[in-house]
Amino acid sequence: MRQFIEVRGARQNNLQNIDVNIPRDKLTVITGVSGSGKSSLAFEVIYGEGQRRFLESLSTFAKSRMNQLKKPNVDFVFGLSPVIAIEQKKGIVNPRSTVGTMTDIADFLRLLFASSGEASCSFCAHPVPIRTAGQMIDHIQSLPDGTELEVLAPVYKLYGEDYETLFDEIRTKGFRTIKIDGTPHSLGDPHELDEEMDYQMEVVVDKVIVQRDIFKVLTKTIENSLNLVGEGFIRFDIVSVPKGHKVDRDAFYQGFACPEHHLTMGELQPTYFSFNDADSACRTCGGIGTFMRTEARFLIKNADKSIMKGALDPKVLGVNTNTWRYTTMTSLAKHYGFDVDLPLKDQPEWVTEILFHGTKGEKFTFDPPEDAPKTQARHAGRKISFGGLVGMINRWYKQYQKRKVLTGAEDEFFKRVMVEHTCPDCEGRKLKQQRFCVKVGGADIHELSTMPLQELQQFLVELKFSEDKAVVAGQITGEIRSRLSLLLDIGLDYLSLGRRSDTISGGEAQRIRLSTQISSGLMGMLYVLDEPSIGLHARDSLRIVETLKKLRDIGNTIIVVEHDLDTICSADHIIEIGPGPGVRGGHVIAQGTAEQLKANPDSVTGSFISGARSIEVPSRRRHPAGLMLSIRGARANNLRSVDVDIPLGVMVCITGVSGSGKSTLINEVLYKQLISLFQDARIVPGAHDSLEGHEHLSAVINIDQSPIGRSSRSNPATYVGFFDRIRELYAEAAAAAGKGLSKHDFSFNQKNGGRCENCQGEGTVTTQLQFMPDVESVCPVCKGARFNEEVLDVRIKQKNLAEVLDMSIEEAVLFFDDQPYIQHKLNVLNELGLGYVRLGQSSTTLSGGEAQRIKLATELGKIKRGSHNLYILDEPTTGLHLQDIQKLIACVDRLVDAGHTVIVIEHHLDMIKVADHIIDMGPEGGKNGGLVVATGTPEQIARSERSLTGRFLREVLAAEYSYS
Repeated sequence: MRQFIEVRGARQNNLQNIDVNIPRDKLTVITGVSGSGKSSLAFEVIYGEGQRRFLESLSTFAKSRMNQLKKPNVDFVFGLSPVIAIEQKKGIVNPRSTVGTMTDIADFLRLLFASSGEASCSFCAHPVPIRTAGQMIDHIQSLPDGTELEVLAPVYKLYGEDYETLFDEIRTKGFRTIKIDGTPHSLGDPHELDEEMDYQMEVVVDKVIVQRDIFKVLTKTIENSLNLVGEGFIRFDIVSVPKGHKVDRDAFYQGFACPEHHLTMGELQPTYFSFNDADSACRTCGGIGTFMRTEARFLIKNADKSIMKGALDPKVLGVNTNTWRYTTMTSLAKHYGFDVDLPLKDQPEWVTEILFHGTKGEKFTFDPPEDAPKTQARHAGRKISFGGLVGMINRWYKQYQKRKVLTGAEDEFFKRVMVEHTCPDCEGRKLKQQRFCVKVGGADIHELSTMPLQELQQFLVELKFSEDKAVVAGQITGEIRSRLSLLLDIGLDYLSLGRRSDTISGGEAQRIRLSTQISSGLMGMLYVLDEPSIGLHARDSLRIVETLKKLRDIGNTIIVVEHDLDTICSADHIIEIGPGPGVRGGHVIAQGTAEQLKANPDSVTGSFISGARSIEVPSRRRHPAGLMLSIRGARANNLRSVDVDIPLGVMVCITGVSGSGKSTLINEVLYKQLISLFQDARIVPGAHDSLEGHEHLSAVINIDQSPIGRSSRSNPATYVGFFDRIRELYAEAAAAAGKGLSKHDFSFNQKNGGRCENCQGEGTVTTQLQFMPDVESVCPVCKGARFNEEVLDVRIKQKNLAEVLDMSIEEAVLFFDDQPYIQHKLNVLNELGLGYVRLGQSSTTLSGGEAQRIKLATELGKIKRGSHNLYILDEPTTGLHLQDIQKLIACVDRLVDAGHTVIVIEHHLDMIKVADHIIDMGPEGGKNGGLVVATGTPEQIARSERSLTGRFLREVLAAEYSYS
């Protein structure tokens, strides 16, 4: 058996025809400066080739239904095993995906509730037995023959709908009679129900006479009741008993149904608890947990005007004053004694409360004017209640949703006046209300799904079942607990099963996938991971190393792309790619153990491991000038009503263990509140009492690692903003040469301009093959230059536009030495270590770290005197080598020295130690976090006994300081 994975002649991207041997059944780390070619080797060559060979082994039929992979630019790779890539990219934007669905634990949890749950009455919460249809029929046949029964199913008013909508729905299912508060009503007759009141309603599913051969008929009736209308609940009402017989009704219902409401629950299936099942999901939000709701403040167009003359959005009351809505306004005014012609801003608060939120069930007289149309006149004198303008628009929205198609005007109106909130029907629980009547150990499925994983594990350990359920429930809980243990082992104890996948970081998503691979117990596999230490506090970084070793020890080969020194030093074998980024990288400059790298003078990583190079602590820290940004009473997610003062004009680092509340405090509360104030009032921030000091800021800018563009035509030159100036230069050169070309012609995004129309400015042409991967080839017309011949004939300093776009930033700095604006922008990019990136390089090929630094360069390139911006960076060291972190710190220092404030959410100790001020959250993650543990300079945090960050910071600072 081969002992190595042998890569020969790898030339993918910037790899320089390298040969490398990777030991099998070992933990190998591939490291090097950012952009050196690590990911190209690990993912595009090794993983890409392994995956391609697997897909090639499939049948032609299977291949026609799968995306095929291109062959990487490599001579050959020997010794490959079945390969799985576990990347840090989030990649999940489906709001239905959760931690539970990603790990399959949600499936087991639903199975646990279906097999071992205990039900309670939906009206009084009294325990209710769960019975199969056969068991119900056996019990009913204990009644005397000839007994008449009514089979009833409870129904409930739909949120945001009127009763007529509910009745229409029941009619379409084939039922004709409903009992309202015990009184039967035909669904074909008009009704006079108060929309503001709740009634106890039951559909009459069937009437049956008890007899020996009733089994088939009654089975169908019970199924119709449970599945079509009853949401799992059913009631059998004894209407009459044959002469000569007596039936003890209390004895009949004893142990069979709720003693007061006589409800019984039918047999449960796992889908009963699935928010991805249309029959179980909340009717209002469809199982997502959020819903668009009207905000009263957005209905006001001009508060200086009166209600009747333009104070409200014209769509609300309409333009015609002779409508039901206008008459309702005047009727309200007569009843409550307010003036509809008074400017809205001068109306008392109680009046605006009635207008927007209704009369709360109180009735008033509908009083139309004398010239009102007949549709209004016939209701004159009628007592009605008013649900408010907010409720009215919410109902419109639901009706328009049912139509599936919104007109442009409707869509624009709803976007204008509505904001996404927690679903008001299910309160974010995603399921229909009846699902929460089933509990395990006293908790419903939503309560278990929102427990931190550590707490859920403890709950399951202490869970006890009755003898008849113990065997089945024990097997299911055993499966859940084993999967939870794996998640706890890799430091995800603060997450919950209900946490949406699109709200977790790339590092968290990667570790979740890693846990599922360990649970599979496979051996002989090849796993390729991308920086698994991302997002981990220093305390937890060793956990991930132990997890990787566990995966290795069962007989797998692990390849990790990593910058974390602890992970690198724990590897069996290290391969360093370099020496620089881009065209200056792509070589294997060192390999071996950590000790061998330390002794290798060519190894950049080795110099940091040995301590020969390091990120120095600043000799002098900036002191806050006294201005503060103060958050009061922050209580979003796990924050426990914390008060935080953030000094302005310095670099502030937010630290703490994973799940302690860092991102919630800064991204959910602070950033969203500032965006709401500065840009979009429809943004709803996390719960807090107040934010003080925002008047000291000019703007807030969140610089994350998302792509700078989704189009392959997007590139650094277009994003940073100097490409327009380059196009102007070429247009001027064209004019000087007597060519009739404008700036418009030097764009590869403009149709019928100067771009090559054969490839539409892409430079490549993609040919789709049915059973083989798509083939991407250089455009035969423009030869990859992206422009037509006429444009390419225009030159500046002997270079045409295609040649300029192919320049590296380093080369372009020299080329544009006579253009101050362009050179300034290029110098900033170069100083950030991006000199190897080409001006026209597609944004889709840039890493997250590169994208973030380009965004930083954009901000640095437009610094204005007198402005005071707040910049927020969430884990900016992701994907960066220590050498690149030095450049990042220099960039942040430039922003702060220019008078701005930078807030960095970070775990990397080398970034933390250079901060001017630290706010440490904790003390733990999840419900045990959410507090401010310590604040101050890194030296003050290091002295704090309560701070976990301080404990590790103490060791990092020990070279320059000593603590008692």
